[in-house]
Amino acid sequence: MDRRATQRHPPHFSTALYKERIESINADIWILTETNSCVSPGKDYQSVESSPLSAPERYSPGENRTTIWSRFPITRCLPTHDPETAVCAEVDHGGTLMLIYGTIIPYHAAGTKYRYRHNGNTVVGNKAWQLHYESIQAHAAEWKKLRQEYPTHSLCVAGDLNQNRDGRRWYGTKHGREQLGLALAGANLACVTESPLESDEGNVLQPSVDHICLDHSLAAHITKIRGWAPGSTTGGKRVSDHNGVYVDVAG
Repeated sequence: MDRRATQRHPPHFSTALYKERIESINADIWILTETNSCVSPGKDYQSVESSPLSAPERYSPGENRTTIWSRFPITRCLPTHDPETAVCAEVDHGGTLMLIYGTIIPYHAAGTKYRYRHNGNTVVGNKAWQLHYESIQAHAAEWKKLRQEYPTHSLCVAGDLNQNRDGRRWYGTKHGREQLGLALAGANLACVTESPLESDEGNVLQPSVDHICLDHSLAAHITKIRGWAPGSTTGGKRVSDHNGVYVDVAG
């Protein structure tokens, strides 16, 4: 069984709490966003990560937007349209090659009042949701290209997509959801975390903007889809303001 999980980390987090959660989920593949190199699932994993952001005075040592950790061998890292944000790894799962693609799609206010790194540029003064829409278009082209260039590879896309897709009015826009839906369909991908998520304890969670998207051949073999709610440090700081999500895939 192959378990894939995604989780967003905030600027302040407890590595001890994350280690406890990572061990309990025990995923074979992790896609971590807004993370740090000090957060690792263990020595049995290999990793690839996005490039450091170009304002070191604003970020902690080791901080980056996206990291992929894999128990399975990572055979190579493929280039992406925005190496500061998106990362793509080719993984050998017992002779079956998979592409694991981790990323962040910008939030609604990215590049509006405050500066935001986007496609290698520092952006400011845009309208709300503008970078979100532009990023979906760029991702759509890249996912479609990956499918064309690697037609026999399985494909998993996961990360902070900054929109919930379960029908509840929470975060995102109708246009953005439609746009992302078309982008996923164009790459033969299904967002398998759209429905309201339950935790392993049976609690229905708040809407999730972190998602796992699988090609239809992988999605057909899902045995479990779950999430977990954000926790807090002993000092009262939230470990994250996002849910974590994971899926089990048979085979």
